[in-house]
Amino acid sequence: MDERRDPPPKPVTRPPVIASGAGKLSPLQQAWSRYVDHTTKCPACRDIDRGRCEDSGRLWNAYRAQGDEAYQRLSEEAP
Repeated sequence: MDERRDPPPKPVTRPPVIASGAGKLSPLQQAWSRYVDHTTKCPACRDIDRGRCEDSGRLWNAYRAQGDEAYQRLSEEAP
């Protein structure tokens, strides 16, 4: 059972501030965006029975390479 509060909470007057990286995506996010953009627009990639096209494979490998590189950099910087 939800009990009433005294006084009721004040309404939010402005939207919360969201931190951003100066409007740029990280290289990993950019690679993922390119992959998703392609696979959602490519007729071959959209058909689940046909599998993926060569471009999709290339973009997926680029995304994985960016992820591996980011992981490597983080593991080198860790104490």
